[in-house]
Amino acid sequence: MDKLKVNEMNALSLAYIGDAVYSLRVREKILKNFNGNLNFLNKLCNKIVCAKNQAKIFELMKDSLTDIEQDIARRARNAHYNNIAKHSTLEEYSKATMIEAVVGFLYLTEDNNRLNCIFDIIFKEFL
Repeated sequence: MDKLKVNEMNALSLAYIGDAVYSLRVREKILKNFNGNLNFLNKLCNKIVCAKNQAKIFELMKDSLTDIEQDIARRARNAHYNNIAKHSTLEEYSKATMIEAVVGFLYLTEDNNRLNCIFDIIFKEFL
């Protein structure tokens, strides 16, 4: 999809698709690298994709975001949320939404190199 068109999308829409991409990439990595029952795999996945840990990832990489990624993250931070995850603070939820919006943007613009860089940081931190 064209970067300009994607950049004009609502930040929460970008976070919506980013959440799915984030979860799918984590599940793929876990399946490739771990043997275990589904309960173990699911707990590991949930640990990585929870808002608290997504907020940690955002903090680790916020200074390395490009200008357009920072703009996407800012728009996601300023978006109005109707709900908040059960086990996170508003700040953690906000930062999680910011990283999900960036992931959604990169996915929709097919910037796979940059997307892989982000997931390398995630996996280095949690796996």
